[in-house]
Parts: sequence; C-alpha cells; structure tokens
Amino acid sequence: MKRTVDTSQSGQTMVMVALGLVALVAMVGVVIDVGMLWGSNRDSQNGSDSIAHAGASVVMEYLAGDATITDSDVSAAVTAMAVEVGVDLESAEYVSYVPDPDTGDLEPVPLGIDVGYGGTIPPGAQGVEVLTSRTNDTLLAQVVGVMELKATTDAVAVTGPLEQPCPEGSPCPLLPVTFPNTQVTCDGQNKAERTDLPWDLEADLIVPLCGNFAGGVGWIDWSPPAGGESELADEICNPDTEITLPDWFFVTATGNTNGEQVQTCFEQWLNMPILIPLFDDVCRIDPMENNPCPPDEIPTGQESWYHFPTYASFYLTGVYIQGNHSDVCEVGGNGATSCFTGRFVDTAGTGSVGQYIPPGPDDEPPISQFFGVQLIR
Repeated sequence: MKRTVDTSQSGQTMVMVALGLVALVAMVGVVIDVGMLWGSNRDSQNGSDSIAHAGASVVMEYLAGDATITDSDVSAAVTAMAVEVGVDLESAEYVSYVPDPDTGDLEPVPLGIDVGYGGTIPPGAQGVEVLTSRTNDTLLAQVVGVMELKATTDAVAVTGPLEQPCPEGSPCPLLPVTFPNTQVTCDGQNKAERTDLPWDLEADLIVPLCGNFAGGVGWIDWSPPAGGESELADEICNPDTEITLPDWFFVTATGNTNGEQVQTCFEQWLNMPILIPLFDDVCRIDPMENNPCPPDEIPTGQESWYHFPTYASFYLTGVYIQGNHSDVCEVGGNGATSCFTGRFVDTAGTGSVGQYIPPGPDDEPPISQFFGVQLIR
C-alpha cells in the first residue's frame, strides 16, 4: 500500500512557531525598550530640573537688584543648559508662586509669557517652568513597528528670599573674608588661580589661601583706609558689620594673612556656619554700582575692589592660617600652605525660599544676600 505524508500540519506548526517567536521578541523588546524609556525619563527629568534652575537663577539676579538682566539672559541660560544636558527644550514659561494655604508648599502660577519673548523680565516673574523631552530609537520593539520612544518631563524652579540661610539658633556671623564664586586653587607658585568650576555644594572642601594676588581669597577692610591685622582680628572676634549686596567693596589684603591673632579669632567659629560674601569680579578702582571692571583697570597687586553679588553660608571645620600647613592645604601640587576647610551650607543657588514681595517705587532695593532658588516641581 502506498503511504502519503500530510505536510499541511507541519507547515501550520512552523507558521505558528514563527508568529510565536515574533510575539516573544516583541514582548521582550517592549520590556527592554520600556526600561530604557524609564532611564531616559530620569535623564530628561534631571535635565528639566537643571534647565529650570538655570532660568530661575537668572531671574534671581534680576530680583536681587541687577537691572541690566533681561529676558534674553534668561533665554540664553535655559537654551545653553538644554544643550549641555542633552534634552530638547519644548517650552519655557515665566511663573510666579503662592504658598498652598493647607500645606504651605509653593504652587506655581503661570504668567502666560514665554521665555524668549525678547523684552524685560515680566512683572511678577519669580521663576521658570520648563517642558523637555528626549527621544530614543528602540531596539527590539521595531519588530512591531515601534521605531522610537519619547520621554517628556517638566520642572518648575522659583526664586525668593531664603527662609533660613543659617541653621536655627546659630550666630552665623558675617566675617571679613571673601571667596570667589567659583573654585580657586594656587598655581604652584603661590599665586591664586580661579577656575570656571562651581563649588561642590555636597563635598568637604579645601579653600586655599594663596599669595597676595587679586582674585584669590581676600581679607576685607570694612572701614578703609584704616586696617591692619589688629582691626581684622577684632572684626573676626567681634563681628558686627552688616552690608547690602550686590555692590563693590574695598578689599585691601588678598591672599594669605599669616597672623596669630587672625588664627585665634577664627578658631572660635570652628564647627559653626559663618556668612561670607562671594565675589565674581575684581578691579583696581571702584566701578560704582554694579558696573563691570574696565579692561584697563584689572588689578595685579593686593589692593583691590571686589564685587560681591551674594552671600554664602560656610560650615567651618578647619582654620590653617599661621605657619606652613601644606600637609593639609596642598592639593594636587598647588603649593598652598594655608587654607580653610569646610562645606557650603547655603549659597544663592540653593535653599528653601520664602514669599517674595516686590518693593514699591519708594522702597529701598531688595537685599540680595539671602536669595535662593528652589525646585518646587
């Protein structure tokens, strides 16, 4: 008898197996690609936070008294940060904010004005809301026609007076010493060398005291032309000076002051937060108001005018002024023999902010030393 083989069933089985494999690959692909989407979402959120913070920081400078700041500066800041963090900036809008009556949390109030509209900072603007996205090509989900996945996130950052620049109950004295608003090191020849790197707000720091050159850590004479080590020590031991920022101040002794009186007075503030002005510009003359230093007046010696845009709260853990302390102060061969150690508690870029009430036409300009930026969403 002649036998025949039915191939229809085996063919159907092969088709079902192929379809099953496609479905399996698609399911695995979705799991992998969705996992990648979650990672992209985190990256996009971090980018949104950074962009909103950058925009609100510029608004802060305006509210703190820099009338030259315009919408173009805010737009440039958010655009540059979007490029830096590698996300697409979908939109950016000015916001105000109000405290929630029940929780006290800050709630954004959109002003309906986009960042980049080309005018002045809008009245009532106290922060920036941004929407960003990041698009990634899929890997395995392309089997079912899903070619890319897009993560979209938003963030809101606002600015206003810091509620507590120093911990509650702390004396938090304003001391006659200033740090640059970016990291500083010595160049191996005991000359101050500023960098473009921001201070790490989460790290224990070594702030070197280089030689007497403009641009380094500076000792402030609150009442020039009088001064000297005795007056400096007295201001550190018994601080009673209050200043309004931003402004230019006469700093008569930059760099390393190697004195026992200064060392002793500073030691009483160990393991406490101190207030210090941060500077962003130096000049041989007083440029007046908030004008930049003219190019032909850049100082080379130790007597200088320093521009203080804001304060910082610095938790002091070590004072190494008198004598040679290269074992502690020298980092990477920079030649520093004196330094401070500690960490930033608050600067103008961090902190929980309180409600900002714009000054009236007859009011004094706002004092900027306790302004901060806070992410509220």
